Amino acid sequence: MGGNTGTVADVSADVIVPLIQRLTISAGPRFTWKSTKATAPYFGVDAAQSVASGLPMYDARGGAHSVGFGGQISYRINPQWEVHAYVEYEKLLGDAADSPLVKLRGSSNQTTIGLGASYSFDFRIR
Repeated sequence: MGGNTGTVADVSADVIVPLIQRLTISAGPRFTWKSTKATAPYFGVDAAQSVASGLPMYDARGGAHSVGFGGQISYRINPQWEVHAYVEYEKLLGDAADSPLVKLRGSSNQTTIGLGASYSFDFRIR
């Protein structure tokens, strides 16, 4: 979302296991593919950026972007409210992993954690 005009394809397949009536865990593999227009703004280094940062110029292209694994635990408070926590690991691939931003200043191993809440509502059209 936002920041690029390219194409991003995320593929995941989770196993969902209800532990008790209101508590569910889920986990599974992840794969992301990104076009050049989606990759270049975040992993490329143009001439001006190279001068300003000291990093070498880099023309990032699209392709396989990352593989990983994610998991979530969800608790349904009532029929409308649910809270959840998740963790995801991804290994950057291809031009994203080869970018000097990643090789010289970062890591191709990325972890994301999060907390959230969801509200469900029902409406009827008569």
